[in-house]
Amino acid sequence: MSARETGISLESFSFRPESKTYRARYDQNETSASMAVVATLAAALDTDPTEIDQLQYSIDAGALDGLLDGPAATDARVEFTFERHAVAVTDTTVTAARVSDGDNESGTDDAMPA
Repeated sequence: MSARETGISLESFSFRPESKTYRARYDQNETSASMAVVATLAAALDTDPTEIDQLQYSIDAGALDGLLDGPAATDARVEFTFERHAVAVTDTTVTAARVSDGDNESGTDDAMPA
């Protein structure tokens, strides 16, 4: 099942093979930040979006949506690591970059996607 089949709408989606980075753009009026994260990670992990339920143990979806919703969110950025992917979320984008074995898996190193 794809993100679209679950009702998750993204404005654009891309993958950069050289950096193993997925990037999604979303519109807050149509899709919450947490749902954009689910859609992006589903693609990065090659899995059904409905099977990413353990994500709730890594981030608080309500807090993420609250932080990144509205005009004050334009400077906000949330970073975390999930299933060996460094994830960065802003009010309009989600990036997920595969963390290689030699990288710092905390998501705080220079490998963090922009």
